[in-house]
Amino acid sequence: MPLQDLTDIVDRVWYWINKSDEKVTAKMAAAYKQKGGWEGWAQVEIAYLVQDKYPNVTIDREVNVYAGTKKENDFVITDNDDATKPKQIIELKTERGTQRPTEFKNSFLEDINKIQTSPIDAKYKPAQAFAVAISVTDESHKLLFETEWERGTKVTRVECKEGVFIWWYEQDIV
Repeated sequence: MPLQDLTDIVDRVWYWINKSDEKVTAKMAAAYKQKGGWEGWAQVEIAYLVQDKYPNVTIDREVNVYAGTKKENDFVITDNDDATKPKQIIELKTERGTQRPTEFKNSFLEDINKIQTSPIDAKYKPAQAFAVAISVTDESHKLLFETEWERGTKVTRVECKEGVFIWWYEQDIV
């Protein structure tokens, strides 16, 4: 089964939060309080669910896709059945308790900016690039709801269970 687009990725994130483990939000709450946060754990869980649904894809984590920089992104997903299909480059942010809501929002904006302004290495083109953020507090939800995104920056959201939101921005890279 070919990986379609981010809808499939958001579906896998939504599935992880809502259906895969009845205790996942309790685990998020516990990890939220830890100094290091829970982004790495989320990456592993999401990668597992993507590969479980799409065994034909390869997921590489912490890849330097940005030409001329040392910046790494969180995931690169490659469809092994169709080399002409755009790769998916995904930046992920998870809210953690050691940051203020404005810091969380700014880290999501930094990922969006990285996608919009950093040149992608030719070997990762064409690509679909995505910045995905998972917010877990009312303060961050409110802040992101009220954000006036810059022109041309369309941020979409979906609500999950127990006060968790997934936010995402997408851009085609040619």
